[in-house]
Amino acid sequence: MLKLVHFSQVFMCIIALNTARSQTPFLGVWKGILFTNSVSDSSAKIIYFKISKYKSICDIDFRVEQLQSTSFYVNRITGTYNSDSLEFKEVVFDQKSMILTSKEKHSLKIKVNDSTGYMSVEIVNQNQNIPVKRMALFKVNEEFVSTAKKEVNQAWFYLFLKENSLGMLAPQKREYERNNFQFQSVYFQSAKTELSTDYHPYLKKVINVVNGHTDLRLKVIGHTDWDGSDQYNEDLSKKRAEVIIQFLIQNGLAKDRIEYEFQGEKKPADTNKTSEGKKRNRRVDFQFI
Repeated sequence: MLKLVHFSQVFMCIIALNTARSQTPFLGVWKGILFTNSVSDSSAKIIYFKISKYKSICDIDFRVEQLQSTSFYVNRITGTYNSDSLEFKEVVFDQKSMILTSKEKHSLKIKVNDSTGYMSVEIVNQNQNIPVKRMALFKVNEEFVSTAKKEVNQAWFYLFLKENSLGMLAPQKREYERNNFQFQSVYFQSAKTELSTDYHPYLKKVINVVNGHTDLRLKVIGHTDWDGSDQYNEDLSKKRAEVIIQFLIQNGLAKDRIEYEFQGEKKPADTNKTSEGKKRNRRVDFQFI
């Protein structure tokens, strides 16, 4: 059921933009959690934001939904886009909005975290200068729905809670990281299987990317140079792959999300006729699958 709010008091709303203005990364549709102290609050609600701009005019459409309910509230606030802020006048939220329980003067502060991809919002009481409500949102490629939904699917909300507790990046940020991830080989000393600690940070990045996508797995491929017999090199390349897999599992990647191959000397990355070429062949490679 659509709920309307009566505008009975006037206050000014300023949105601070702590991000690159030229790229306007705050524009678009966002969804997330509206809460008081913690995202796990029992009173937490679902919120959708659509931020759009035309020249100097900026609109924010928002929709608040009760969990496990068809009850919702929608509204639009329109203001002026400046070089460093969005300014809104003659706007008030009251108890019907499911956002605030008073009509005191408040400000809205928005920040986009470039490193995590999340947007945080604070509704701050101007008189006491304290946040009364907070929001944690992530960007989505969805249409903003301002009417009653035929089906209300809130399953994503609980996944978001889990991902937030694990400190994972926002979904679009994880997708970008996956699509642009630069693999590198892990190299070994001649006839050795010991993993250098120099590769630990890189391997942990691989773990984070795989864990950020429920449909993603990793293939680990062991190689050697051509010194030794075919059987010896197959066994050696297998042991190198297994050393990597052991590290991945010990650092949080589930065993069932890993596959491996051992190619021995069959797929060299460089010539085996020089010492430098052999160094580049004693390696383990990776693929997302």
